[in-house]
Parts: sequence; structure tokens; C-alpha cells
Amino acid sequence: MQHVRRFICVVTLISMTGISYAQEFPIAVGSDTTFSGGAVYGGLNGLVTIHGNSNNQNSITAQLVGASGQLIGPRISLGAVGVMPGAMPVFDGTNYFLVWLEFNGSLKGQFVSTSGSVVGTSSTIATNISTERPMPFSVVFSDSTFLVIFVKVDGHLYGQRVGKTGNLLGSQILISSNLARDFSIAFDGTNFLVIWVEVIPESDKDIFGQFVSKAGSLVGTNFLIDGGQYLSDNPTSLAFDGTRYLLAFHEAPDTNSNWTLMGRFITTSGTIQETIIICDSLKAPQIPSVAFDHSNYLITWMQGSNGSLMARFFSTSGTPIDTPFVVFAPLGNKIPFGGVGFGGGLYLIVATRVDSNFTNGDVYGRFLQPVTGVADEDKLMPASCELSQNYPNPFNPTTTIRYALPQTSFVTLTVYNTLGQTVSLLVHEQKEAGIHNVVFNGDGLASSVYFYRLQAGEYVATKKLILLR
Repeated sequence: MQHVRRFICVVTLISMTGISYAQEFPIAVGSDTTFSGGAVYGGLNGLVTIHGNSNNQNSITAQLVGASGQLIGPRISLGAVGVMPGAMPVFDGTNYFLVWLEFNGSLKGQFVSTSGSVVGTSSTIATNISTERPMPFSVVFSDSTFLVIFVKVDGHLYGQRVGKTGNLLGSQILISSNLARDFSIAFDGTNFLVIWVEVIPESDKDIFGQFVSKAGSLVGTNFLIDGGQYLSDNPTSLAFDGTRYLLAFHEAPDTNSNWTLMGRFITTSGTIQETIIICDSLKAPQIPSVAFDHSNYLITWMQGSNGSLMARFFSTSGTPIDTPFVVFAPLGNKIPFGGVGFGGGLYLIVATRVDSNFTNGDVYGRFLQPVTGVADEDKLMPASCELSQNYPNPFNPTTTIRYALPQTSFVTLTVYNTLGQTVSLLVHEQKEAGIHNVVFNGDGLASSVYFYRLQAGEYVATKKLILLR
């Protein structure tokens, strides 16, 4: 099991209208090696940060994009170089703020206007930053200040508040009492929540959190989020839904298994709540990214089993509301790594397609509407056949069974009892590709365990449902 590289963290989108589920569009492709550190949508245009150009593969640049996927103006150069994957952007309501790491360990910041002009000069946020891992920093904006977090050469996680003019506010904040890696940050309107994985050689398994006030004070102490016997590793991603946080992280049952992608809810007081499975280990998920659209979460990840950037919608209770679908497929010998952000009514997903040597990268984008009902779900193309767990379960007397078809198939969906006797034939006909929902009514049946079986072509799956009067 290996640590993976994080190439993108899409942060926020603001004020986007008039786009339906759109085709992917190229942002930075060609013979030069480019990667994206993130994207943000503010004002009338979006901004995608790009590491590398035809002159220097370490150049810190950015590209404005329109809401329909068109590139606006030439590539913006910040006149700087930095470590891969380049700058991470956020939007403060007026300007974009780009943060990147130089090779000498200095963390830099630069404002760019919504028209693409560089505003003022770059400033130094911190020095002595660790360069051992890609993207050893992150940044988020509250309603008035930025909080930039970073790992220094001593291995601890620190924070620095930055004003809207680039001025440093107060001194650096020591956030972690232990060594940290693979961190993420979000803001809940009152405090920031910072998440990280504790560094324990060959056995990174504990995930910690710390609240930080807008004034830069620690709220409480470091608290344990995941401390079980299983390993927790690789990048984390955090989002806030207006009530509580959702953390996406990896966990493995042993050192010989692929990671399972998990989700865990956390309240604004630090109470650890339910855990969900986002993607099982058989699909080899990596590098999650979480965004919230004011109704549901969209989670993306790179899936090793098919080499694609996948996505799935989840409700605020953690219930899947669709099946996983492909956002970016492999192109030639290049596989996509990326992430997602939301604002103004649309998701923007940006990915870097790169070869197995992590060279010759190309950057692509795609806009996606939130799912608001079954009609919207029909726009999504499932990557494979899947039979979902019925909901609710247990049920009385009705429950919904959901299944997904990547192509048109003859489908048989049957409910039977523990004796193997058929109690209901729900579907027995040709069905088009897409996501389908079937309501099963258990009126007239006794409380018991039942089973439902889906056959679609060569795909066969069976799950258990419980009728409880």
C-alpha cells in the first residue's frame, strides 16, 4: 500500500448560472507538463491554477474560464516558480487569493482580480515549510480573513491568519500537538475545523481535529476523530453543510488491502457521529474531494479499478442518492486525478490527466448540476451495474429499491421469502441505461426477512430487506 499524491483541491465556486450538465473542456493540454492545484469560481469567471507551462514546468500560472467552459484571455503568469502541483486558490468576494510553496520552503500569497490582473506584489506567509510531500498547505476564507495551514520542517501543523490585503494577522498558531500530514480545513461560520492524520512511521492510523476561532485562538484541544485499529492514511477532505461537517478519509483493514473510502460526520462541538462507506476497497479509491451544494454532498475520488475520476451524491444523513458515475475517464495512457467545488448553483470539477510517471499532465474541467430529483439523476451515466440497499430498511409497508444500468438491458427484479418462494415480481422487461427506482409494497406480508434479486444481463445481485410491522 502506497501513499498517493494529491494534485488538486478545488475549493469554492461563486455566482454561476445558466449551465446544465456539460461536456468536459480542455484547460491546459499539449506537449508541456501541467498540473492543477485547484480551481475557484468568483464574480463572472472561474480561475484554475496551473503548475507549469512551455517555458518552465515549475511556473505558477492560472487560467480564467467562463461558465460555459470557454477559456478567457491568455494564461496568467505570477512570475514565480514553485513545487508541484502549484497554487491553491480561494475567493474573498473581491479577488482571488493564490497560495503556493517555493522550493526554498517559503509559502507565498498573491491576489489576482476577477479580470485576470495581478494585484500588487506577492507576500510571504511563512517560511521553513516542509517540502517532503506535495501540497503541504491549505487555505480557506471566512467572512473576513484567510486561514492558511501548513506543516513546517519540525513536522507540526501550524496556521497563519491573513487579511484581505495580504497582511499577516497575529503570529503563527501551533495547531497540532503531534506530527501531522494529509490535512484539510473548513469553516462553519464561527470557527475553522482543521483535520490531520498523525504521522507514525509505517502505522499512520489516527486522525485528529482542532477548532480554531476567527481570532486565531485554539478552541478546546486536539481531539481524536478516528482512532481504531485500522490504518488511516492518504489525503483527507472536509466540507460543512450548515449543521455539521463531513470528513472523507481512507481506512484499510490490514497492510495487504486497498483503502476503503470512508465518511464521518462531526458536529461543530467536536462530537463524532455516524460513519459511512463512500467506496469499498475492491474499487481501490484514492484522493477524495467533498463539496456541498446547500442540499446534498458530491464526493469525487480517483478509482484504481477503472482508472477514472468517479463521483457520487450523498444526502446530509449520509444516504447515497445515486450510484457512482464517471466524471473523467482515462485518455490514452493518462489517468485523471482531481477534485470538486460548488457555488452559485453548479459544481466545477477539475482534473489532471497524467501518465504513470506523473509527467506530461493535461488539465481538464467539467461543470455539473446538483441532483434535485429522479429526473436529474437520469442525466448521470452509471459506470457499472449496481443494486443498492433498499431504503428505508427495516420498512413498513413500503420501501424503495434502486438499481443502475450502464447500458440498456433486460432486467428482472424479484422479491422472495426465506423459503425461496417469489412474493413479488417487480420488474421483468427491457430497461434503458440509467438510474431506476422501484417501490415495493409489503402490504399483506408478515413481518420477516425477505430478499430481492436483480438480474441484468450477466449481472446478478441479491440483498436482504426487513419488513417490520
